[in-house]
Amino acid sequence: MQILNVTWKWNVPNVLSLIRILLVPVFLVLYLTHTDYWAFAVLVLSGMTDAVDGFIARRFNQITDCGKLLDPISDKLTQVAVVVALATRFGELLPLAILCLVKESCQAIGGAIMLKRQCEVRGSKWFGKVSTVVFYASMSALVLFDLPGLIRWLLVAMAGTCMLVAFVGYLRIFIEVSREGKPASTDASANAEKG
Repeated sequence: MQILNVTWKWNVPNVLSLIRILLVPVFLVLYLTHTDYWAFAVLVLSGMTDAVDGFIARRFNQITDCGKLLDPISDKLTQVAVVVALATRFGELLPLAILCLVKESCQAIGGAIMLKRQCEVRGSKWFGKVSTVVFYASMSALVLFDLPGLIRWLLVAMAGTCMLVAFVGYLRIFIEVSREGKPASTDASANAEKG
């Protein structure tokens, strides 16, 4: 099966990314019905599958273009859902929710453009991974604990700063790849960093 010029591959990392996508509505229902401990557990499970899928893909040579597409999609859906859900309870998260929506929308559009042009699919970079870890840690703390306003603001500022750095980093890569205009390599694992 082909999705945006990428062939679907059934392997453990890709299945874990699919599970992460399926956890998004589960988190939303639990959090919005104030079942915070279970929502936190789902968020932790989501974060663990994110870490494990990348490890398995690299360790067992299961890196695919499909995984390099599916993993960030599951990350984007999770991050947008979590921050928007939290913003319904904590107004100070509204700027972070807007930044997250803009960043993820731009990256999704940019990724679709690159795939349409058959440019090389590149995996996540260190700044994206750091942003994801900081995001999961900050949002998990907000889900689990009743934190004072100042600490909430600090967590939002930290997550927002990392998100902005990642956005700029990926924007630079998009511009660089757009200028190169090279079609995707036939070797799916070339230059890959994450499955």
